[in-house]
Amino acid sequence: DIPEFLKFRNKYGISKIENETLKRLRKKEEEEKVERKKIKKPNRYVGFANKLFSDFSADIIKKYKFKELQADIVKANMNFLLRSYLSVIVLTTLISFFVSVLIVIFLLFFNVGITIPFVTLSTENIALKFLKTFWLILIFPTATLLFMYFYPSLERDSVGKKIEQELPFATINMAAISGSLIDPTKMFNIIISTKEYPYLEKEFNTLLHTVNVLGQDFVSALRTSGFNTASK
Repeated sequence: DIPEFLKFRNKYGISKIENETLKRLRKKEEEEKVERKKIKKPNRYVGFANKLFSDFSADIIKKYKFKELQADIVKANMNFLLRSYLSVIVLTTLISFFVSVLIVIFLLFFNVGITIPFVTLSTENIALKFLKTFWLILIFPTATLLFMYFYPSLERDSVGKKIEQELPFATINMAAISGSLIDPTKMFNIIISTKEYPYLEKEFNTLLHTVNVLGQDFVSALRTSGFNTASK
């Protein structure tokens, strides 16, 4: 707490970083606890996908597990259940299929150019035109499916890099705060309250939720967070 920190300061002196930390501690004690973030309303698109394909997704999860995909979703902080994300993949792929069909039908009867007029009626044989354009029906849905499936891993890598950019600066602050011998959970609360480390903030919020809500001991919660974070 503040008195202990002041004793530590008087005995050993403090750096600029520690002085800034002390100011934050004072501000923290004067303010009320950080307000809980408002719970976002469920996304309508996700809800619609769940209504249509939730049972189908549950069946393929039982069969194929998708352990790597599930791990990537957790590490990327995407706030999706595996079943919901698979439902979204299926719905989005189906939409891309129908869109590609409409595009092919359009191209059967029209030509698209880069000069005015951009769209003209096609005089080419429809069967021949179909042979030239049918591949779109295969390419678009396949590309959509692959992108949606691998997107969580791409997002995981991106989040991991951003965490690693914030970590050295946050570690310096945490080292200064720990010198006051406060409770470790309060140290994470202080870092969260600074709003300077948005990606670490998500990880620390998850850590504190594991301790305060789920009831895990602090060491076990740290191990769980270490396993589920995007940054090695």
